[in-house]
Amino acid sequence: MASPALLALAPGLIDLGKDFISRIFPDPADKAKAELEWIATVSSLNLEEDKNFREFVVAYEGRGSEVHPFIQILRGSVRPVLTYSLAGFFLFGFVNPGSYDPEVMTLLWQLNLISLGFWYGERALKNLGVNLSAKPKA
Repeated sequence: MASPALLALAPGLIDLGKDFISRIFPDPADKAKAELEWIATVSSLNLEEDKNFREFVVAYEGRGSEVHPFIQILRGSVRPVLTYSLAGFFLFGFVNPGSYDPEVMTLLWQLNLISLGFWYGERALKNLGVNLSAKPKA
């Protein structure tokens, strides 16, 4: 099993391997074949680590269909209830000035930004032309 630190270094490992291969193989055909094998090896480490992590999560938390319906509802409601609560506290403090001190309002504002950024941040960035799910070019 590959370590997370190794997987974080995968793009650098690919570049390092290509540089090493270019020094060893003078023939362009052999060099290209060795580079493809190296990229496949590093990529398989990433896929294996992802598979192992998913299996761990399923073993630890269980499959959604195997969990009691009450727990399913509870799991699905945590984030929305937290978001509604944060927004409600902030709106209450905004509508009733003086009910919270400025430090609490600043904290509530920051927590609301984090919460709403979780829900809508990726969509907003996509509308601006930023694709967070795009893989970096090797």
